[in-house]
Amino acid sequence: MTNVRWKRRAESMLSQFIEGSAIDCDDVDIYYDAPTSSPPKLKPYFRLENFSTSDQQPTCGADSVYDRLLGCNCRRGDYTVDGTCGSLFLQWVKIVFGGAVKAYLSNQLFLALLPLALGAIIGYYFGNRNNGAKRKYSAFFGRISEAFQWVCLHFMIRKCKASELLFDEDRDERTRTEVKAIETKRESGVELECVPRHVAVIMDGNRRYGKEKYGSATRGHWDGSKTLLEFGKWCMDEGIQILTVYAFSTENWNRDAEEVSTLMSIFCKYCDELRVEAVERRMRIHVLTTDGERIPEDVRKGIERMEEETKHCTEFTMNVCLSYGGRNEIANACKSVAMDVQEGKMNANEIGEAALQSKMLTNHCCDPDIIIRTSGEERISNFLLWQAAYAEFFFLKKQWPELEKADLLDVIRAFANGRKRRFGK
Repeated sequence: MTNVRWKRRAESMLSQFIEGSAIDCDDVDIYYDAPTSSPPKLKPYFRLENFSTSDQQPTCGADSVYDRLLGCNCRRGDYTVDGTCGSLFLQWVKIVFGGAVKAYLSNQLFLALLPLALGAIIGYYFGNRNNGAKRKYSAFFGRISEAFQWVCLHFMIRKCKASELLFDEDRDERTRTEVKAIETKRESGVELECVPRHVAVIMDGNRRYGKEKYGSATRGHWDGSKTLLEFGKWCMDEGIQILTVYAFSTENWNRDAEEVSTLMSIFCKYCDELRVEAVERRMRIHVLTTDGERIPEDVRKGIERMEEETKHCTEFTMNVCLSYGGRNEIANACKSVAMDVQEGKMNANEIGEAALQSKMLTNHCCDPDIIIRTSGEERISNFLLWQAAYAEFFFLKKQWPELEKADLLDVIRAFANGRKRRFGK
Protein backbone atom coordinates (compact mmCIF):
# COMPACT_ATOMS: atom_id res chain seq x y z
CA MET A 1 0.00 0.00 0.00
CA THR A 2 2.86 2.32 0.85
CA ASN A 3 4.52 1.77 -2.55
CA VAL A 4 1.27 2.64 -4.37
CA ARG A 5 0.90 5.88 -2.44
CA TRP A 6 4.54 6.80 -3.12
CA LYS A 7 3.98 6.09 -6.81
CA ARG A 8 0.86 8.33 -6.87
CA ARG A 9 2.76 11.05 -5.11
CA ALA A 10 5.72 10.91 -7.54
CA GLU A 11 3.50 10.87 -10.63
CA SER A 12 1.50 13.84 -9.41
CA MET A 13 4.53 15.98 -8.54
CA LEU A 14 6.38 15.06 -11.73
CA SER A 15 3.34 15.96 -13.85
CA GLN A 16 2.95 19.33 -12.17
CA PHE A 17 6.68 19.95 -12.36
CA ILE A 18 6.71 19.41 -16.16
CA GLU A 19 3.66 21.66 -16.61
CA GLY A 20 5.26 24.37 -14.47
CA SER A 21 2.28 24.64 -12.10
CA ALA A 22 2.29 24.77 -8.34
CA ILE A 23 2.42 21.51 -6.46
CA ASP A 24 -0.19 21.06 -3.75
CA CYS A 25 1.06 18.44 -1.37
CA ASP A 26 -2.30 18.24 0.41
CA ASP A 27 -3.74 16.32 -2.58
CA VAL A 28 -1.29 13.49 -2.04
CA ASP A 29 -1.36 11.03 0.83
CA ILE A 30 2.20 10.73 2.11
CA TYR A 31 3.52 7.97 4.36
CA TYR A 32 7.10 7.94 5.55
CA ASP A 33 9.09 4.93 6.54
CA ALA A 34 11.28 7.03 8.77
CA PRO A 35 10.52 6.46 12.50
CA THR A 36 9.11 9.86 13.32
CA SER A 37 5.67 10.96 14.46
CA SER A 38 5.89 14.39 12.84
CA PRO A 39 7.30 14.26 9.31
CA PRO A 40 8.59 17.58 7.93
CA LYS A 41 6.07 19.70 6.09
CA LEU A 42 6.87 20.12 2.37
CA LYS A 43 6.85 23.47 0.64
CA PRO A 44 3.65 23.67 -1.43
CA TYR A 45 5.29 24.93 -4.62
CA PHE A 46 8.07 24.41 -7.14
CA ARG A 47 8.17 26.27 -10.46
CA LEU A 48 10.51 26.10 -13.46
CA GLU A 49 11.71 29.65 -12.88
CA ASN A 50 13.32 28.42 -9.64
CA PHE A 51 15.68 26.29 -11.79
CA SER A 52 18.77 28.32 -12.76
CA THR A 53 21.16 27.53 -15.58
CA SER A 54 23.68 30.16 -14.49
CA ASP A 55 27.15 29.37 -13.18
CA GLN A 56 25.81 29.63 -9.62
CA GLN A 57 25.25 26.21 -8.10
CA PRO A 58 21.60 25.43 -7.42
CA THR A 59 20.54 25.53 -3.79
CA CYS A 60 19.22 22.51 -2.02
CA GLY A 61 16.22 22.60 0.29
CA ALA A 62 15.08 19.59 2.25
CA ASP A 63 11.49 20.90 2.27
CA SER A 64 11.47 21.29 -1.55
CA VAL A 65 9.11 18.94 -3.35
CA TYR A 66 11.57 18.90 -6.28
CA ASP A 67 14.46 17.87 -4.03
CA ARG A 68 12.42 15.15 -2.31
CA LEU A 69 11.27 13.82 -5.67
CA LEU A 70 14.78 13.44 -7.16
CA GLY A 71 16.74 13.04 -3.93
CA CYS A 72 19.26 15.31 -2.23
CA ASN A 73 21.82 14.84 0.54
CA CYS A 74 20.01 16.89 3.13
CA ARG A 75 18.81 16.29 6.65
CA ARG A 76 15.96 18.04 8.40
CA GLY A 77 15.28 16.71 11.83
CA ASP A 78 15.01 12.92 11.78
CA TYR A 79 14.04 12.82 8.06
CA THR A 80 16.88 11.93 5.69
CA VAL A 81 16.95 11.34 1.94
CA ASP A 82 20.23 10.16 0.33
CA GLY A 83 21.07 10.63 -3.39
CA THR A 84 22.61 12.92 -5.99
CA CYS A 85 21.12 16.35 -6.32
CA GLY A 86 18.69 16.27 -9.25
CA SER A 87 19.01 19.95 -10.10
CA LEU A 88 22.71 19.51 -10.86
CA PHE A 89 21.95 16.58 -13.09
CA LEU A 90 19.20 18.40 -15.00
CA GLN A 91 21.42 21.47 -15.38
CA TRP A 92 24.19 19.34 -16.86
CA VAL A 93 21.75 17.64 -19.23
CA LYS A 94 20.34 20.98 -20.35
CA ILE A 95 23.79 22.43 -21.06
CA VAL A 96 25.00 19.39 -23.00
CA PHE A 97 21.76 18.88 -24.89
CA GLY A 98 21.41 22.59 -25.64
CA GLY A 99 24.96 22.78 -26.99
CA ALA A 100 24.39 19.78 -29.22
CA VAL A 101 21.14 21.21 -30.58
CA LYS A 102 22.76 24.59 -31.20
CA ALA A 103 25.67 23.00 -33.08
CA TYR A 104 23.26 20.93 -35.15
CA LEU A 105 21.03 23.87 -36.08
CA SER A 106 23.98 26.09 -36.97
CA ASN A 107 25.43 23.63 -39.52
CA GLN A 108 23.52 23.31 -42.79
CA LEU A 109 25.34 20.13 -43.68
CA PHE A 110 24.18 18.41 -40.49
CA LEU A 111 20.65 19.72 -41.04
CA ALA A 112 20.56 17.93 -44.39
CA LEU A 113 22.49 14.76 -43.50
CA LEU A 114 20.39 13.79 -40.47
CA PRO A 115 17.12 13.58 -42.46
CA LEU A 116 18.99 11.66 -45.15
CA ALA A 117 20.25 9.18 -42.59
CA LEU A 118 16.80 8.81 -41.06
CA GLY A 119 15.30 8.31 -44.51
CA ALA A 120 17.85 5.62 -45.30
CA ILE A 121 17.10 3.80 -42.04
CA ILE A 122 13.36 3.99 -42.61
CA GLY A 123 13.74 2.79 -46.18
CA TYR A 124 15.93 -0.10 -45.13
CA TYR A 125 13.54 -1.11 -42.34
CA PHE A 126 10.36 -1.08 -44.43
CA GLY A 127 12.15 -2.43 -47.47
CA ASN A 128 13.07 -5.58 -45.56
CA ARG A 129 9.69 -6.19 -43.96
CA ASN A 130 8.34 -9.02 -46.06
CA ASN A 131 6.19 -10.78 -43.50
CA GLY A 132 2.57 -11.59 -44.29
CA ALA A 133 0.09 -8.87 -45.15
CA LYS A 134 2.57 -6.03 -44.43
CA ARG A 135 4.61 -6.88 -47.52
CA LYS A 136 2.50 -4.70 -49.78
CA TYR A 137 3.33 -1.63 -47.67
CA SER A 138 7.12 -2.14 -47.98
CA ALA A 139 7.39 -0.78 -51.52
CA PHE A 140 5.16 2.16 -50.63
CA PHE A 141 7.27 3.24 -47.67
CA GLY A 142 10.41 2.61 -49.70
CA ARG A 143 9.21 5.07 -52.33
CA ILE A 144 8.36 7.61 -49.63
CA SER A 145 11.86 7.18 -48.20
CA GLU A 146 13.46 7.76 -51.60
CA ALA A 147 11.39 10.88 -52.17
CA PHE A 148 12.25 12.13 -48.69
CA GLN A 149 15.97 11.64 -49.33
CA TRP A 150 15.74 13.39 -52.70
CA VAL A 151 14.03 16.43 -51.16
CA CYS A 152 16.64 16.62 -48.39
CA LEU A 153 19.50 16.31 -50.85
CA HIS A 154 17.98 18.99 -53.09
CA PHE A 155 17.61 21.26 -50.08
CA MET A 156 21.20 20.63 -49.01
CA ILE A 157 22.61 21.41 -52.47
CA ARG A 158 20.61 24.65 -52.76
CA LYS A 159 21.56 25.84 -49.29
CA CYS A 160 25.21 24.91 -49.67
CA LYS A 161 25.46 26.55 -53.06
CA ALA A 162 23.92 29.70 -51.65
CA SER A 163 26.49 29.82 -48.88
CA GLU A 164 29.34 28.62 -51.12
CA LEU A 165 30.06 25.65 -48.88
CA LEU A 166 29.86 22.96 -51.56
CA PHE A 167 30.03 22.79 -55.35
CA ASP A 168 31.82 26.14 -55.54
CA GLU A 169 33.21 26.42 -59.06
CA ASP A 170 35.92 28.86 -57.95
CA ARG A 171 36.92 26.87 -54.88
CA ASP A 172 39.90 25.10 -56.48
CA GLU A 173 41.22 28.31 -58.00
CA ARG A 174 40.90 30.15 -54.69
CA THR A 175 42.70 27.33 -52.92
CA ARG A 176 45.59 27.45 -55.38
CA THR A 177 45.79 31.22 -54.99
CA GLU A 178 45.92 30.93 -51.20
CA VAL A 179 48.60 28.26 -51.34
CA LYS A 180 50.68 30.36 -53.70
CA ALA A 181 50.25 33.35 -51.41
CA ILE A 182 51.89 31.43 -48.58
CA GLU A 183 55.61 31.95 -48.92
CA THR A 184 57.36 28.59 -48.94
CA LYS A 185 60.90 28.26 -47.69
CA ARG A 186 63.25 27.45 -50.56
CA GLU A 187 66.19 25.27 -49.60
CA SER A 188 68.61 27.37 -51.65
CA GLY A 189 68.02 30.39 -49.41
CA VAL A 190 68.13 32.64 -52.49
CA GLU A 191 65.61 35.45 -52.89
CA LEU A 192 62.94 34.63 -55.46
CA GLU A 193 63.89 37.52 -57.75
CA CYS A 194 67.45 36.16 -57.90
CA VAL A 195 66.42 32.60 -58.82
CA PRO A 196 66.94 31.81 -62.53
CA ARG A 197 63.69 31.87 -64.42
CA HIS A 198 64.70 29.41 -67.16
CA VAL A 199 67.09 26.47 -66.70
CA ALA A 200 68.25 24.27 -69.59
CA VAL A 201 69.98 20.91 -69.11
CA ILE A 202 72.06 18.65 -71.35
CA MET A 203 71.35 15.28 -69.72
CA ASP A 204 74.65 13.55 -70.45
CA GLY A 205 76.17 10.40 -68.99
CA ASN A 206 73.26 7.93 -69.01
CA ARG A 207 75.12 5.27 -71.01
CA ARG A 208 78.30 5.52 -68.96
CA TYR A 209 76.33 5.37 -65.73
CA GLY A 210 74.43 2.27 -66.87
CA LYS A 211 77.56 0.44 -67.98
CA GLU A 212 79.42 1.24 -64.75
CA LYS A 213 76.58 0.35 -62.38
CA TYR A 214 74.61 -2.36 -64.20
CA GLY A 215 76.81 -3.39 -67.09
CA SER A 216 74.01 -2.24 -69.41
CA ALA A 217 73.67 1.14 -71.10
CA THR A 218 69.89 0.69 -71.40
CA ARG A 219 69.33 0.65 -67.66
CA GLY A 220 71.21 3.92 -67.41
CA HIS A 221 68.63 5.54 -69.70
CA TRP A 222 65.78 4.24 -67.50
CA ASP A 223 67.40 5.74 -64.39
CA GLY A 224 67.94 8.99 -66.30
CA SER A 225 64.21 9.28 -67.05
CA LYS A 226 63.43 8.95 -63.33
CA THR A 227 65.97 11.66 -62.52
CA LEU A 228 64.23 14.01 -64.95
CA LEU A 229 60.94 13.69 -63.04
CA GLU A 230 62.72 14.49 -59.77
CA PHE A 231 64.66 17.36 -61.33
CA GLY A 232 61.42 18.96 -62.49
CA LYS A 233 60.05 18.79 -58.93
CA TRP A 234 63.23 20.40 -57.57
CA CYS A 235 62.94 23.26 -60.03
CA MET A 236 59.32 23.91 -59.05
CA ASP A 237 60.24 23.87 -55.36
CA GLU A 238 62.88 26.55 -55.89
CA GLY A 239 60.69 28.87 -57.96
CA ILE A 240 62.16 28.12 -61.39
CA GLN A 241 59.44 28.61 -64.01
CA ILE A 242 60.83 26.94 -67.15
CA LEU A 243 62.93 23.80 -67.68
CA THR A 244 64.30 22.74 -71.08
CA VAL A 245 66.02 19.35 -71.41
CA TYR A 246 68.04 17.85 -74.23
CA ALA A 247 66.61 14.34 -74.49
CA PHE A 248 67.59 13.16 -77.99
CA SER A 249 69.53 15.06 -80.66
CA THR A 250 69.33 14.70 -84.43
CA GLU A 251 72.88 13.31 -84.25
CA ASN A 252 71.74 10.53 -81.90
CA TRP A 253 69.96 8.84 -84.82
CA ASN A 254 73.44 7.75 -85.95
CA ARG A 255 73.83 5.46 -82.93
CA ASP A 256 73.42 1.72 -83.03
CA ALA A 257 69.91 0.74 -84.23
CA GLU A 258 69.28 -1.44 -81.17
CA GLU A 259 70.10 1.41 -78.78
CA VAL A 260 67.93 3.84 -80.74
CA SER A 261 65.03 1.36 -80.64
CA THR A 262 65.44 0.99 -76.88
CA LEU A 263 65.50 4.75 -76.44
CA MET A 264 62.28 5.13 -78.44
CA SER A 265 60.61 2.48 -76.25
CA ILE A 266 61.69 4.40 -73.16
CA PHE A 267 60.30 7.63 -74.63
CA CYS A 268 56.98 5.92 -75.39
CA LYS A 269 56.59 4.72 -71.79
CA TYR A 270 58.03 7.93 -70.40
CA CYS A 271 55.37 10.00 -72.19
CA ASP A 272 52.66 8.33 -70.09
CA GLU A 273 54.53 8.77 -66.81
CA LEU A 274 55.42 12.38 -67.52
CA ARG A 275 51.86 13.18 -68.65
CA VAL A 276 50.36 11.92 -65.38
CA GLU A 277 52.95 13.77 -63.31
CA ALA A 278 52.53 16.95 -65.33
CA VAL A 279 48.74 17.03 -65.00
CA GLU A 280 49.00 16.47 -61.25
CA ARG A 281 51.53 19.28 -60.82
CA ARG A 282 50.00 21.58 -63.46
CA MET A 283 53.08 21.45 -65.69
CA ARG A 284 52.71 22.25 -69.37
CA ILE A 285 54.79 20.09 -71.69
CA HIS A 286 56.18 21.22 -75.05
CA VAL A 287 58.10 18.77 -77.23
CA LEU A 288 60.57 20.64 -79.47
CA THR A 289 61.71 18.80 -82.59
CA THR A 290 63.44 19.87 -85.79
CA ASP A 291 63.14 16.49 -87.50
CA GLY A 292 59.82 14.98 -86.44
CA GLU A 293 59.49 12.67 -89.44
CA ARG A 294 61.96 10.21 -87.97
CA ILE A 295 60.06 9.80 -84.68
CA PRO A 296 58.13 6.47 -84.57
CA GLU A 297 54.33 6.65 -84.79
CA ASP A 298 53.65 5.33 -81.27
CA VAL A 299 56.02 7.88 -79.75
CA ARG A 300 54.45 10.65 -81.84
CA LYS A 301 50.98 9.75 -80.58
CA GLY A 302 52.21 9.76 -77.00
CA ILE A 303 53.73 13.20 -77.52
CA GLU A 304 50.52 14.59 -79.01
CA ARG A 305 48.44 13.26 -76.12
CA MET A 306 50.89 14.64 -73.55
CA GLU A 307 50.87 18.10 -75.10
CA GLU A 308 47.09 18.12 -75.51
CA GLU A 309 46.30 17.09 -71.93
CA THR A 310 48.72 19.59 -70.38
CA LYS A 311 48.00 22.63 -72.54
CA HIS A 312 45.80 24.15 -69.81
CA CYS A 313 48.53 23.95 -67.14
CA THR A 314 50.19 27.20 -66.11
CA GLU A 315 52.27 26.52 -62.99
CA PHE A 316 55.41 25.31 -64.77
CA THR A 317 56.70 24.80 -68.32
CA MET A 318 58.88 21.90 -69.44
CA ASN A 319 60.39 21.80 -72.93
CA VAL A 320 61.61 18.37 -74.05
CA CYS A 321 63.96 18.54 -77.03
CA LEU A 322 63.49 15.30 -79.00
CA SER A 323 65.09 14.74 -82.40
CA TYR A 324 66.35 18.30 -82.06
CA GLY A 325 69.33 20.20 -83.45
CA GLY A 326 70.15 23.84 -82.83
CA ARG A 327 71.45 24.46 -86.33
CA ASN A 328 68.37 22.91 -87.89
CA GLU A 329 66.18 25.14 -85.73
CA ILE A 330 67.91 28.27 -87.01
CA ALA A 331 67.73 27.02 -90.61
CA ASN A 332 64.02 26.23 -90.29
CA ALA A 333 63.38 29.69 -88.82
CA CYS A 334 65.15 31.30 -91.77
CA LYS A 335 63.07 29.24 -94.21
CA SER A 336 59.88 30.33 -92.52
CA VAL A 337 60.87 34.01 -92.69
CA ALA A 338 61.78 33.64 -96.37
CA MET A 339 58.38 32.12 -97.13
CA ASP A 340 56.67 35.04 -95.38
CA VAL A 341 58.61 37.48 -97.57
CA GLN A 342 57.79 35.47 -100.69
CA GLU A 343 54.09 35.47 -99.82
CA GLY A 344 54.09 39.19 -99.14
CA LYS A 345 53.48 38.85 -95.39
CA MET A 346 56.76 40.58 -94.59
CA ASN A 347 59.16 42.99 -96.27
CA ALA A 348 62.79 41.94 -96.59
CA ASN A 349 63.86 45.08 -94.75
CA GLU A 350 61.83 43.98 -91.73
CA ILE A 351 63.92 40.86 -91.18
CA GLY A 352 65.80 41.04 -87.88
CA GLU A 353 66.35 39.29 -84.56
CA ALA A 354 62.72 39.72 -83.54
CA ALA A 355 61.52 38.14 -86.79
CA LEU A 356 63.78 35.10 -86.31
CA GLN A 357 62.99 34.87 -82.59
CA SER A 358 59.28 34.55 -83.39
CA LYS A 359 60.06 31.54 -85.61
CA MET A 360 62.08 29.66 -82.99
CA LEU A 361 60.61 26.63 -81.24
CA THR A 362 61.03 28.43 -77.90
CA ASN A 363 59.01 31.50 -78.92
CA HIS A 364 56.59 30.76 -76.07
CA CYS A 365 59.21 31.38 -73.39
CA CYS A 366 62.27 33.47 -72.57
CA ASP A 367 65.86 32.45 -73.31
CA PRO A 368 67.59 30.27 -70.69
CA ASP A 369 69.44 31.95 -67.84
CA ILE A 370 71.44 28.81 -67.05
CA ILE A 371 72.62 25.86 -69.13
CA ILE A 372 73.80 22.83 -67.14
CA ARG A 373 75.73 19.91 -68.60
CA THR A 374 76.47 16.77 -66.62
CA SER A 375 79.14 14.02 -67.02
CA GLY A 376 82.08 16.45 -66.96
CA GLU A 377 81.95 17.28 -70.68
CA GLU A 378 82.29 20.99 -71.48
CA ARG A 379 80.65 21.58 -74.85
CA ILE A 380 77.22 22.71 -76.03
CA SER A 381 76.62 19.90 -78.58
CA ASN A 382 74.27 21.78 -80.94
CA PHE A 383 71.82 22.66 -78.15
CA LEU A 384 69.86 25.93 -78.16
CA LEU A 385 72.47 27.76 -80.23
CA TRP A 386 70.28 30.82 -80.79
CA GLN A 387 68.88 30.98 -77.26
CA ALA A 388 72.21 30.44 -75.42
CA ALA A 389 73.64 33.83 -76.38
CA TYR A 390 73.71 35.17 -72.79
CA ALA A 391 73.24 32.00 -70.75
CA GLU A 392 75.50 31.12 -67.82
CA PHE A 393 77.12 27.68 -68.18
CA PHE A 394 77.64 25.16 -65.40
CA PHE A 395 79.49 21.91 -66.09
CA LEU A 396 79.00 19.20 -63.44
CA LYS A 397 81.23 16.14 -62.98
CA LYS A 398 78.39 13.79 -62.07
CA GLN A 399 76.55 11.60 -64.56
CA TRP A 400 72.94 12.66 -65.12
CA PRO A 401 71.30 9.78 -63.12
CA GLU A 402 73.61 10.58 -60.16
CA LEU A 403 72.40 14.16 -59.87
CA GLU A 404 70.92 15.23 -56.52
CA LYS A 405 68.94 18.24 -55.39
CA ALA A 406 72.01 19.61 -53.59
CA ASP A 407 73.73 19.95 -56.97
CA LEU A 408 70.89 22.12 -58.30
CA LEU A 409 70.93 24.21 -55.13
CA ASP A 410 74.65 24.84 -55.55
CA VAL A 411 74.08 26.01 -59.12
CA ILE A 412 71.27 28.37 -58.05
CA ARG A 413 73.42 29.87 -55.27
CA ALA A 414 76.38 30.31 -57.60
CA PHE A 415 74.19 31.99 -60.21
CA ALA A 416 72.63 34.37 -57.66
CA ASN A 417 75.79 35.26 -55.75
CA GLY A 418 78.74 34.69 -58.07
CA ARG A 419 77.64 35.47 -61.62
CA LYS A 420 77.23 39.02 -62.90
CA ARG A 421 75.17 39.25 -66.07
CA ARG A 422 75.85 42.54 -67.87
CA PHE A 423 74.49 41.68 -71.38
CA GLY A 424 77.32 43.56 -73.05
CA LYS A 425 76.94 46.74 -70.98
